[in-house]
Amino acid sequence: MKAIVVPGVTDLNKGDQALVWESHRIAMDTQLFEEVSILSLGDTEEEYQLLCAQSEAKGYRIIQNILKHPRRGKHPKGDVIGEGVFYLLFQVFNAVSDLFTRGFLLQICKNKFLTDLFFSKTTAKTIDEFRTTDAIFVKGGGFIHAHGEKTAPYVMWFFLFYIKLGIKLNKKLIFLPNSFGPFEGLTVSTQIKKTLNKMDLVLARENISAQKISDLLGQTISVSPDLGFYLKASDASVGRAVLNRYGFTESDKVVGVTIRPWRFPGKENPESLYEKYIHSVKELILHIDQQGFKVAFFNQSLGPNAHEDDRNAIEYLLSKLDSNDRAKFVWVNENFNCADLKSVYSNLHFFIGTRFHSVIFSMTSIVPSIAIGYGGNKAKGIMSDFHLDDYVIQIEDVTPNDLITRFDKGIAAYASIKSRLTENIILLEQKRVAAIALIKKAIA
Repeated sequence: MKAIVVPGVTDLNKGDQALVWESHRIAMDTQLFEEVSILSLGDTEEEYQLLCAQSEAKGYRIIQNILKHPRRGKHPKGDVIGEGVFYLLFQVFNAVSDLFTRGFLLQICKNKFLTDLFFSKTTAKTIDEFRTTDAIFVKGGGFIHAHGEKTAPYVMWFFLFYIKLGIKLNKKLIFLPNSFGPFEGLTVSTQIKKTLNKMDLVLARENISAQKISDLLGQTISVSPDLGFYLKASDASVGRAVLNRYGFTESDKVVGVTIRPWRFPGKENPESLYEKYIHSVKELILHIDQQGFKVAFFNQSLGPNAHEDDRNAIEYLLSKLDSNDRAKFVWVNENFNCADLKSVYSNLHFFIGTRFHSVIFSMTSIVPSIAIGYGGNKAKGIMSDFHLDDYVIQIEDVTPNDLITRFDKGIAAYASIKSRLTENIILLEQKRVAAIALIKKAIA
């Protein structure tokens, strides 16, 4: 049998990359499939190389996506917190066009003659791949949520497109462990209910999301850990060599930090909230330095757009420091693959992460961590499942005092947190075996 992982690989985002790689691995580990392909992302050749090259280098079979992002590969560098009017109108035009053309494609996708007639050879070839596959796996992650923004109806249609294609083609459909909710916005709940209730298996990656999606769908959804927990790091020597290259010694207690641009969807004051977030992390790292620790910033995501490029947030925060303070902090400004990056994190003493998979990479390396949550329930839910509720705070709520208090508490409880992480990690493999059994039952 054959399977396809959707909605696409994003090599620039190391959490998403890990989720796609692990989605591929868990599908193969069912021993039901001879071939598992990954859907590409990238609307231009340059963007394709940025988003897929590392996965291609690892030997994954990649097929071309057929639903482009409304931005069509154009990424204004200044649109970190908001988007210009003309760029927004450009995206709206493309989105409306896609609703019609891809909506039509969904109606005729069973008919090879019509798809070959009305669509390009590239699109027709991808549709052939979907026709001949046996199952579609929706990668693990956390993208089924909306905060009431005006674009919510389209965004949800965009993320559900390949599931709808699978439904039309009568394929087995597996939704790997995800976070779900909130479901605010016109048609959002309706689209999710209509689509996910037709899937063969839906898994949530933490209990908060499981409850929310169970309530929405009217069925009990099982919980299985985020697939990022299972990523195998490169050898620890890879990460140690990176830290040595940046001037750290083995005796240094290095605290890793990831931050990101964030637009605070649904909030009336995103600019001021972003300033508060950056200021709070700045005050935290100054405090960490005063306590005798070293601080290193890492790129967990490098794009493709400005809003998903952590380097913009790091540059902005560092610009807030005077020259003396700036010299105290290290920025490991590189584009590692997810396995190498996890190896680096495994050599750290403590971690503070906004990108939640940076926290997952660290926690599975038994590195105590604080999570700054954003975009739904993933951070709060997963930290709660690990009984680490005191070490997570939502991005809109951060203050310097809250972050400093959590860090000091984490250092004071360092040994007990490591013990708690070790206990939870031991149980993870058993839960993966259980997830494989659920997948095999759903596909049988």
